[in-house]
Amino acid sequence: MAPHLSAVTRLTLTALVNLFATVTCITTPTWAQSSENVAPRTDGVSKDQIQEERDRLFQVMLDRPNDLDVAFAYAALSSQAGDLEGAIATLERMLIYAPGLPRLQLELGVLYYRLGAYETARQYFEATRTAERVPAEVNARVSQYLAAIDRQGKVSDFSGTFGTGVRYQSNANAGPTNSIVILNGLPYVLDGQTTAGEDVNAFANGAVRYRRDLDEQGVALEAGASGYAAGYDKRDSLNTAAAEFFIGPTFDLARFGLDDRSLSVFLVSSGVLLEGDRYLGSVGASTTFNWQMSAVDNLSALLAYRYEDYANTKSRQTAERQSGNRFDAQLSYSRYLSEKFSLNAKLLASRKDARDGYLSSTEVGGVLGGAWRYTAPFGDGPAWILALDAGLAQRDYDDPDAMINAAQAQQDTELTINLRHILPFTETLALVGEAGYRKVWSNYDLKAFDNINLSLAVQSTF
Repeated sequence: MAPHLSAVTRLTLTALVNLFATVTCITTPTWAQSSENVAPRTDGVSKDQIQEERDRLFQVMLDRPNDLDVAFAYAALSSQAGDLEGAIATLERMLIYAPGLPRLQLELGVLYYRLGAYETARQYFEATRTAERVPAEVNARVSQYLAAIDRQGKVSDFSGTFGTGVRYQSNANAGPTNSIVILNGLPYVLDGQTTAGEDVNAFANGAVRYRRDLDEQGVALEAGASGYAAGYDKRDSLNTAAAEFFIGPTFDLARFGLDDRSLSVFLVSSGVLLEGDRYLGSVGASTTFNWQMSAVDNLSALLAYRYEDYANTKSRQTAERQSGNRFDAQLSYSRYLSEKFSLNAKLLASRKDARDGYLSSTEVGGVLGGAWRYTAPFGDGPAWILALDAGLAQRDYDDPDAMINAAQAQQDTELTINLRHILPFTETLALVGEAGYRKVWSNYDLKAFDNINLSLAVQSTF
């Protein structure tokens, strides 16, 4: 059904709707009120209770056919009961009394989307977006559904990002600022390669992701890879190359009545080179649950396991002792406060079981951040973005390191602050500037340090 019915006069349509409502009540009350097109979402309320309230509201609609609040309430209950067609019929009749109402067109778009009629849903969403004085949260929700419809129309999708830039660090090797440290109660003087040292490096990073919808409804196969490489000016021992790969299915949970939720299960593998030598290889699995709670709220949770296999390098002769199991958990929440402002928060936990107890650790922490999107001060390009986040973590090791403090295990508290400014040239190309500070307090003098980093990069997406 078309979103606009302006060719018919209001008087004639009102009469037709009243007649249709009466005929529907007399001839087909069972079909109108109890068919199920998708799984019901009763949320702890019995289906009988929902049906009883629907029956009551249906009678009210006959008496007050132009009451939008009653119509919305009836449509909401119909949707909850799984009767999407009943909800659609109710709201489309209301277009006669409130043609072009954004709220009405938005809800119809959502219902048609849930029913799988994506092109009809698109018509309603686009009509919603072009209406006057549309609230920001409605626009955000419409954009998300339109993007989802575009994805539904593609059997496969390939995307990626690539960046390159330069970075300065005041303490590139994460060494202590003081050359004198206490080891088992005695003072020792460190050499220049161990204490804090500044450096500059060039870097490149990139990531690609491929998604293909399978014949099984609601199941997609995803695969991807990401990589990072950095070359330092003064300290060759820090030259790094790293890559990670993943593959696995993603399940749309709407088929189980859990709209806007998905579950991914991936096999993951990664590797790191330092100084040109193999330093780390890992293999494992991860699962991610994602829930678009509303047009402006998103919640996700991740669980991951890896076996990490470390190898000694030229300057890291005991790295293999770090080999072992690693477990990670993450809970993330983000919210758009408006079209310009957004907030995000993360809770993190990690457990590492290394070969030696003094390298095994448990870490918990959190990150809080926000972003501000503002109109470019010149030109008519995409909005510029200023983002700030801060994190705090506590890391406790299982056993003492006998070489540093035989009586007490290492305990670290870490603070990170990052400021990022994104200046887009186009929708796919941007200049990214970052400034960050990292501070680690530790009961081991050798492990305490701070570092300031500044970077500038060009980032491209496709």
